Amino acid sequence: MFNELYEVWLRESETSKLQKLKPDFYRHLGEYFRSLRREVEEADEKSLKGRLRLRELEKAEALASDLLKLRLKKIFNLLEEAEKPPEALNLAEEEVAVYSRVKEAFQAAEALREAVLSGVEEKPEEKLVLVRFLKEASARVDSNLKTYGPFKEEDVAYLPQELAEGLIRHGIAVRIQAGSHA
Repeated sequence: MFNELYEVWLRESETSKLQKLKPDFYRHLGEYFRSLRREVEEADEKSLKGRLRLRELEKAEALASDLLKLRLKKIFNLLEEAEKPPEALNLAEEEVAVYSRVKEAFQAAEALREAVLSGVEEKPEEKLVLVRFLKEASARVDSNLKTYGPFKEEDVAYLPQELAEGLIRHGIAVRIQAGSHA
């Protein structure tokens, strides 16, 4: 997998166009890192095999990190090609969600720019969701750059829907139905 990672990184770093990835590339990359970390933990750190595995892990992490940065920069640049559907942009399945969220933020920023330049005050009505925190959470910033938190376990707060849904999806908070005692 290291060689495949290197080849993908090399292709990505040599061009400004987003390169096509195998559909299961990120899944295989994650499996590779899990396996490699397990080998590093089990190996004698003083043995040649242990030192080689550790070095491989360090190099692979650096390559993967740089690859993701390269691809994300290219994805951000694709926002100007908004008329193209995500499947026409060589996005990996895992990157489509990132692209969609960034595109929404980009469109909101563009709407704000247009509103400011036209002198119109635009404040879309934002739906708030009541949540209870299951664990501590650092401060969060919403798409309007407003900061919420930090939060402690069992804190309750009204948050913008997009922010609340992300916390719920990651198991950090749960939705509280209005009028219930959850």
